[in-house]
Amino acid sequence: MSRLRRMMPRVLVRRIRQMQHRAQIRAIRRAHAAAGPAAPGVTLPLALVVPVHDDADRLARLLDRARAMGVFAQIVVVDDGSVPPVSATGVTLIRHETPRGPGPARNAGLAAVTVPHLLFIDSDDLPTAELTALLADLAAAPAFDFCLFKHADSRFSNAGHWGQPDWDEALWQQAGLAIGTLQEAPRAAWPLLAQTANYPWNKIYRTAFLRDHAIGCADTPVHEDITLHWLGFAHAARVLTSDRVCLWHAIAPGAGRQTNRRGSERLAVFDALDPLVDALKDADLRCALVAFVLGLADWIRDTLDARHHAAFDARLRDWLTGRIAGWHADIAARDPDLAHRIASLR
Repeated sequence: MSRLRRMMPRVLVRRIRQMQHRAQIRAIRRAHAAAGPAAPGVTLPLALVVPVHDDADRLARLLDRARAMGVFAQIVVVDDGSVPPVSATGVTLIRHETPRGPGPARNAGLAAVTVPHLLFIDSDDLPTAELTALLADLAAAPAFDFCLFKHADSRFSNAGHWGQPDWDEALWQQAGLAIGTLQEAPRAAWPLLAQTANYPWNKIYRTAFLRDHAIGCADTPVHEDITLHWLGFAHAARVLTSDRVCLWHAIAPGAGRQTNRRGSERLAVFDALDPLVDALKDADLRCALVAFVLGLADWIRDTLDARHHAAFDARLRDWLTGRIAGWHADIAARDPDLAHRIASLR
């Protein structure tokens, strides 16, 4: 971050980002219009994996949309202990009699996939028509491990904008990949892309890639998707990106969703991070993970009930000073500001 940026009021920084984001969306639309519609033809065979817990109505809405699109070669629904049990026809239906959490549910869905590529999606989110165009693009592309695409965030949509939040869009811009229906992400851009929101559903994965490297979600009650997201970057050989907005993601502040949990289960984030310390060999990805964790820690602390702050702060210090102690020299050499932030939290 530049010295000038650090001196600017946060509200001004946010307004500048919003202006840049809106200009970027307009540029993407102009680029797509100039290129014309995607040519009809073969699309990439894709499985849809949907974990669900007590959300039958929105699951039905999602399945109706998925079937109407006609692009999913397999739909796997994992009922994670819903009461009453989920009923769905024409899908591969798996049931956990007692809830195990979204991570184990996604892992069970992955194990049942029989299609070469897959997309995880939550029961309250929806794929967009742009996904069909992306699958047509990918059908003609060389082999890849995963393709990261853009999404629409309901908080932005409710404010009258289309696309992902400013913080994700800024990272795409810094990576030089903000416009382009399909392009290969150079390795130098991976540390930036890895810091985007670690959702399980903003990527199309090659099924064998996940299985060959034993990549899946953590068994933690929350933050289970961190492991899937970062292990992908740790093991990938080829990553693609697309500016197509392929999914609409719902955020409901007052609902009983994972996003809104405020209890001690948030401390499980460090269990989800644990496999990454050994897996990340690239020093730039390590720096990126630490920057990501510090930003996530700020968000968790703001979300967390105050009675858990001391325990959370202690776990964060232990992770920074103990678990990643072997990274400190590389971090200091590559990002002195980040090293200073770590030192200030010891």
